[in-house]
This record gives sequence, structure tokens and C-alpha cells, in this order.
Amino acid sequence: MPMNNINKVRITEDAEEAACFAASRTPYIVWLNDQNKEQCFPSGSYCVEHLSDIDARCLDRVYRRFHDIPWDITETPRVRIREITVEDVPKLYELYRDESITAFMEPLFADPQQEMIYTEEYIKNVYGFYGYGMWVIEKRDSGQVIGRAGLEYNEGFDGLELGFMLGVPYQHRGYAYEACSAVLAYGIEELGQHRYCSYIHEKNLASIRLCERLGFEAQGKVWRSEIKKELIQYVFCAKKP
Repeated sequence: MPMNNINKVRITEDAEEAACFAASRTPYIVWLNDQNKEQCFPSGSYCVEHLSDIDARCLDRVYRRFHDIPWDITETPRVRIREITVEDVPKLYELYRDESITAFMEPLFADPQQEMIYTEEYIKNVYGFYGYGMWVIEKRDSGQVIGRAGLEYNEGFDGLELGFMLGVPYQHRGYAYEACSAVLAYGIEELGQHRYCSYIHEKNLASIRLCERLGFEAQGKVWRSEIKKELIQYVFCAKKP
């Protein structure tokens, strides 16, 4: 990202100034300290406690969030993992067109307009709140969207859930393992999470093999009430440094 854009991100420790930045849609970061701990900052403010936490990457991500530009999450020699955009939705419908994709997972909305609205809300409420979620996988050489992978909070589990999906034309070529390995590495290194799970139908042999190759171990079957199915819970625990 050009330095002139990074320099457009403001840093403030004053609530009134932050409110002005928020009203004018000016990208800003709040520095929280002992002098302003009683002040009330605008909802959704990006806050840090130490100025040393603000580097070029931080500024880039704050700028992107304010201007609805997707974050680049991580990449491998062949794929890039990035946040989804509404413009990606038609590409997802192409990937989900094959019936085998929805044999073990929920389909997209029947109405693409509903899916676009859902995606807009997901970007705002999940990316905006957690800073992570389900992302898209695209080929680095062409920018073609080939699937999804990401991490989500799962209530009742001490860690994050790994989810993944790959379009049929791109399966059995190592893309899923490459993307999921990168996502796990990101979760460990950037999010500080060392415990992960994945829930897989017992007949979904391809996903079972992938999880086992990634280092996950089966922990028994659990009932997922939101989808009304019994699935095998796989758990991965990374070694802490």
C-alpha cells in the first residue's frame, strides 16, 4: 500500500477528536492510556494500548477497514487468503454449483441478493468485531477464487474452528492442504491461538484425510444442533513456544 495512504491514518488520544474522525470517515486509531481511560470513544474505534503496536501493517489494515478494502491475510507459493467481498458472491455460486459441494455443508442462499446482504453483514459484524472469519482462497497467478478457508469462534470450544471448502476443479491438487496450513499458521502466529477444531461428517472422507494430514485427531462424535447432524470432532493443538 502506498505510504501516502498509510499517512492518512490519524492517531488520537482524545475522544472528541476521535468523534470528529468517525463522523468524517477519517481512518484513525485511539491510543488508550492513563490520561483518557475515563473518556468515551466512538463505538467501533480501533484501539491500542502501546504506540509500539502501530506499525505499517497495522496502519494499512485500519485504512482498509475504514474504506471497505479487504485485508490480505496470508499467502503461499500458489494461493492467497484474503477477506471476502460482495463482488466475490457470484464466484462462490459458480463453485457451489456442483452438488458434491453441499453434500456435507450448508448451501448458499437460493437468492443471490440474500447472500450479498449476508456477506455485507458478515464483513461488518464478524471481520469488524473479531478481525478474522471465513476468507476466500484465490490463485496468486490469476486471482481466480477457488474456495474458502478460515477460522471462526465456536461457543463451547476453547479455541477456534477451522473451516474449508474447495471448488471441484481445484480438488486433489494440494490447494486445500496448502491453504489450511497457512490459515493455521496465521492463527498461531498472528492470533495467538493454539487450539483448533473441525467438525466433519463421517462420510466426508476427503476432509477427514485432510484434517489428519494437518495433524488433527478425532475426539468422538458431537451433535451440532444448528445443522441437526452428528459430526466427528477433530482437534488440533499446536505446541506453545
